Amino acid sequence: MLPAERRTWVTVAIGIAAILVLPLIGQASGSFAAITGSVRDSAGIPVVGALVIVAASNPSMPERMAFTDKRGGFSIPNLFAGEYSVKVTMPRFLPATKSGIQINAGGNAILTVNLQNAWDVVRRAVSRDKAQSDDMLWTMRSSRSTQPPIHLVDTDAKRPANVQPQDYTGYVQVYSKSVETSSGVEEGVGSQFSVTMPLDNHSRVILAGLYSELPTQPRGFGAKYQFTPADRHRAAIGLNVRQGSLVGDAISVGMREIQLEYGEDFQWSDHLVLNYGAEVGRADAISDQNYLRPRLAVSWVPENKTTLTVGATSQAPSSPDDPIRGKDYFDRAAYIPPALERYAHTEVAMSRVLSESTDFTAAYFQDRTETQALFVSSPEGRRGVLFLDSSQFPASGVRLHMNRVFSGFQAGLGYTMTTGLAIDGSKSGYFRDVQNHLIRDRFHIVSARFKADVDTTQTEVTAVYRWMSAFSASRLDPYQQTIEFNDPSLSLTVAQNLPTWRVLPGKVQAILDARNLFEHSYGSKATQVSQYPRLVKGGISIKF
Repeated sequence: MLPAERRTWVTVAIGIAAILVLPLIGQASGSFAAITGSVRDSAGIPVVGALVIVAASNPSMPERMAFTDKRGGFSIPNLFAGEYSVKVTMPRFLPATKSGIQINAGGNAILTVNLQNAWDVVRRAVSRDKAQSDDMLWTMRSSRSTQPPIHLVDTDAKRPANVQPQDYTGYVQVYSKSVETSSGVEEGVGSQFSVTMPLDNHSRVILAGLYSELPTQPRGFGAKYQFTPADRHRAAIGLNVRQGSLVGDAISVGMREIQLEYGEDFQWSDHLVLNYGAEVGRADAISDQNYLRPRLAVSWVPENKTTLTVGATSQAPSSPDDPIRGKDYFDRAAYIPPALERYAHTEVAMSRVLSESTDFTAAYFQDRTETQALFVSSPEGRRGVLFLDSSQFPASGVRLHMNRVFSGFQAGLGYTMTTGLAIDGSKSGYFRDVQNHLIRDRFHIVSARFKADVDTTQTEVTAVYRWMSAFSASRLDPYQQTIEFNDPSLSLTVAQNLPTWRVLPGKVQAILDARNLFEHSYGSKATQVSQYPRLVKGGISIKF
């Protein structure tokens, strides 16, 4: 036992040492940094059990690991100041990596990690969404007491787990359209609509339709049910009904067509996606005609920046859905009888995200179409549509396209070299027998795309110019999806937001859609042949 006096001195010494050492400990603990965040999938649902690996740029420092909790969150504390990289892995998803994260002493880096599967990357490549090279959004704080200099808000992250928005979306539009071709000019008033109704977190119903007062313009209605029957599996089943005149013949009763479509997107593995489906239809024209048109595509996704796709389809080409132009299935200027519609398209494509704002696509394709439609105006004043048998003139070509996203607008440039149908005009009287004067020729196409959202005036502008080296009697590269318009010459779309004063629960726009402003026709002034019509469409669109 120590004497009481000695014990007192020992106690005092320990107390003084504690007073001197504790601030140093606090300062040392305060010098450590941390990396925290959350992991979610493309739908904003938290991912539980994902492995988060934090590695320092200094190889002598060991890696730190953590798993996400039931909210998708993770935290890796007690890190020294320096540069780090974060990698997140999870079965069924592609790895997400973020490098160059610099944290200071006492700082904190907050990350929002959006994991993507192979289908998400394929969908991004097809829909030409804004290129996103990084799957992580992060907020860096220089110290715990200061505000973050960079603050990127993930709106999906605010959504509770397993809860998706249940709002109805769509548009209603009333318009006046003028279609001008070599066979004449048609003007009329019409309307169209589209409504998307979510049923639950894994299914929704889409209704769409088109009506025109002119009997020569097609009318139609469509309903589609999209659902997720299992993990890595998406499916859709739809019913389309269309009625239109027989190639612009207003006197005839018209053609009626009913079509049933089914499609599936199946992620076979972490890198392989299958896309397949079929259309079954029945049409009443001169005689009853039934058809079956299958399609199949296989996409390989080695990582989240690259997509390789091989596909084949016998379905008709269609344009991306747009509330201004409408759905291509209903809105056709030249209504080819389904009995004459036979298609065969194969394509090998590669899509690559070069940077956060730039993506590049390249493709080799082959097309075989049974019938081509030409608008003809003869010297005798006769106007109509001429059907050409193009089954013996298959087309093949190469397509290159680069798209770049800037602040508030997008710009794209593309080049296509393909074969197609041309008319040999060296012989006299060839308009009377065009079919025997068709030749196969090579064409060069240069396309320029510009799209802008002007915030100051609340205006959306889309302009596409396509230059072709010569007149073509066939549609060149009709299956391309890199630009909105596939018409030659200049096409322009303007949508201007109008004030609503909260009267209507949506966005009201005045629209102007002009396609093929400089109609590319062939022949003399007396006799004209054109492949694409000139279309001008204006009206009011209400989005909700």
